[in-house]
Amino acid sequence: MHIGEKLVTDCLLQAKELGFKVLQFNAVVESNVHARHLYERVGFKQLGTIPHGFRMKDGTYENICPYFKEL
Repeated sequence: MHIGEKLVTDCLLQAKELGFKVLQFNAVVESNVHARHLYERVGFKQLGTIPHGFRMKDGTYENICPYFKEL
């Protein structure tokens, strides 16, 4: 298990222990393929795509893909 997966797994466990029912990531840029695969691998579902929803440092816009997981 890599560090990213450990961090997400720990986040899920802590959220559940604190009584949260859902965890969501609202601004996952479409080009962040590694993060998207990780979230999907641990059970997150993509809600859709928001076109041009995130402004990058270089001034361009990128689609964002919100994700959620019921705990």
